[in-house]
Amino acid sequence: MTPLRSFIIMICAAFLSLPRCCRSFQRISPLLCRQYTRSVELPAQYSPDNDEAGYARPVVQWYPGHIAKAERQLQETFKAVDVVVEVRDARAAKATSHPSVAKWSAGKPRMVVWTHGDQIPASSRKAWQQAYLKLGDVTSQSIMDKQIQHQAKQARKERQKYTVKNSNKEDDIYMAMFVNGKTGEGIHGLVRAILKAGAHVQERRERRGLKPRALRVGVIGFPNVGKSALINRLLGKRRAKTANTPGVTRALQWIRVSSTETSSSNKGDSFELLDSPGVIPATLPDQSDAQLLAACNCIGTAAYDNQAIAAYLCTWLMALYQQYPEAAPEWRDICRKRYQFDPLEVGTGEDMLWAVADNTCQGNPEDAARKILQDFRAGRWGLVCLQVAPVSAEEPGQRPVMLEDRTVTIERDDEEESKERARAALQTMEEWGLELPPAVVKDDEPENATKPSSIGKGMFEGW
Repeated sequence: MTPLRSFIIMICAAFLSLPRCCRSFQRISPLLCRQYTRSVELPAQYSPDNDEAGYARPVVQWYPGHIAKAERQLQETFKAVDVVVEVRDARAAKATSHPSVAKWSAGKPRMVVWTHGDQIPASSRKAWQQAYLKLGDVTSQSIMDKQIQHQAKQARKERQKYTVKNSNKEDDIYMAMFVNGKTGEGIHGLVRAILKAGAHVQERRERRGLKPRALRVGVIGFPNVGKSALINRLLGKRRAKTANTPGVTRALQWIRVSSTETSSSNKGDSFELLDSPGVIPATLPDQSDAQLLAACNCIGTAAYDNQAIAAYLCTWLMALYQQYPEAAPEWRDICRKRYQFDPLEVGTGEDMLWAVADNTCQGNPEDAARKILQDFRAGRWGLVCLQVAPVSAEEPGQRPVMLEDRTVTIERDDEEESKERARAALQTMEEWGLELPPAVVKDDEPENATKPSSIGKGMFEGW
């Protein structure tokens, strides 16, 4: 067989096996397949924690292709939106705030709606409402350039010509409220707030001699924070597809809420809802927020390791309970009853993970990690608010939580342990019929004995 013929056969075999290789490579290289995530570069200031062996912890990053497409469409669609409803998870209120929403909705009235409010304490709900009404969305406003801020200011002045409500506000946050998409709590208040926020549109059309039209309301937020469930509750029927997993909604769709569904006969009291896919930044430089997002099931499961997220969640709650006990008042007692140990006495979050594995999962850490995440997401840990509301504008979106090194050191007598091991080894060797050479005692060594560091020195000189 000639070399040319062999080369042609190899090329043909490679092309025949290409589909099978692509299916296998789909799980390995998300950069090429683009089904699960897209590879992105991290900022230079981020440095992941390393363990004793020098292993760099994996970075939590998730940016599917449908989210990138949705962001491009949202920037154009939001130009025609009258009111913006930003949905966030109350358990991680700061982590689920998208940094670009303020830029996309500049100059438009924006309402911050928190879901899962029934899973956090009442004191945390009150604190977050007061923080947003007093301080505004400081984190999002800080990334806007001067041109966008000027455009937003001009839009607010134009809106104030037709309505005097909230005319003294310097930002676009019209209201911050809690809504439960499952029980319907707060839905009627949200409808009234949407109609009041968009009253300037109908008044402007009335002055121009035009008939009222339906308001255009854009619903935006992180994946799996409850946007579609909120829309279904507003409609009173199931129109948007929902599931307890991120990435269910993959395309933008307009859904009309008629005046009969809002309990009003006026056509101007109807509005159209824009159901959008969950949007997430291309990079997550704050890995603490990224891991809390994974714990709240706002990131695809292919982007993180269950054991790492469960261990970090336990570490975070240990520090949170000690510094802000009102954020998780029942967590410690529930862990004592559910896992049969005190979480503050086991050490680190990884120690708690292994303790749960030993007590409830027959020593399997993966099952223990899934159990911990499911217990938190289902509310079995009681009322837990992972991020505490800030009290001043200087705090970066939340009260600081100091994660201290709480590694438990076990005191033991190394000399006794060494003797016990030596006796066990001698007994085993005697049972096998082997003889060991006599041990060398360091105290009997001569003063001019050769030091270990000088052994072998100069053996290869002259090579």
